Amino acid sequence: MKMPQLGKRNPKAPSSGGGIKPPAFVSDLTKDMRDRRLIIPAVALLIAIIAVPLLLASEPEPVSPAPPAAVDPDAAALVPGVLAVQEVGVRDFRKRLDSLARKNPFGDRFVPDAEETDDGVDLAPPLDDTTSGGGTPEPSSQDPVSSPTTPPGTTEPQEPFVLVPRVNVEVGIVGRDQVDVFENVKSGTVLPGKKAPTALFLGNTDDREFAEFLISRDVTQVRGDGNCRPGQNKCEFLRLADGEKALLRYGEDGKRYSLRVTNIFFVRLSESEFNEQE
Repeated sequence: MKMPQLGKRNPKAPSSGGGIKPPAFVSDLTKDMRDRRLIIPAVALLIAIIAVPLLLASEPEPVSPAPPAAVDPDAAALVPGVLAVQEVGVRDFRKRLDSLARKNPFGDRFVPDAEETDDGVDLAPPLDDTTSGGGTPEPSSQDPVSSPTTPPGTTEPQEPFVLVPRVNVEVGIVGRDQVDVFENVKSGTVLPGKKAPTALFLGNTDDREFAEFLISRDVTQVRGDGNCRPGQNKCEFLRLADGEKALLRYGEDGKRYSLRVTNIFFVRLSESEFNEQE
């Protein structure tokens, strides 16, 4: 016995109010923004994003050019003059030195006077009268101004000289009556001698107030007058004035030598004499 077949029913989806249901994340985002009150700012931002490019794309209004500044006629007339002053070229050196030549106070001192030449003052060199037959010598063609002869009233240049230091000293041994006198002692002289080189004369100060000596390393003690450098206990340089005396103990023989300065002076020597003596 066949049972009657009933038609199949299609289940209908539950109604949601007749509209399309938005996705879950959109509804969640909308609910979240509504809770935080961000819907209005979001709509305003969306409108600004769309409106700003449209406003920028619109053609800007033409800007009227600024009126030209009024030109002062007096200032325009002065411009060429200023430019002409600023244009500086290279001047001729003769024009620049011409003013200096007029200011030279010695320019006319060495030029012979025309009136004196007419009166008989001749600066030309003597004529060579070695002509045969006693004829009249030919006049010299040299210019009197360029003559190599020395003008009257002038002296020949002197030979250069040199001022060299000299000193007179007395050297003796303490405890003995004998004293050796050394006069006109030159720079570099060993005192009292090579057998007992206690001091070496270096020179004088410019004011001739002191004579300077280099003390030997074998000198163990320096006493008396004078100034020792770097110190009295270690004297390497001794400076004595006129009339001062120092006592020096020489290490090798243990003797004490007295060194007394009696005169400080300079000698004027010519260059040739200086080369011969020094």
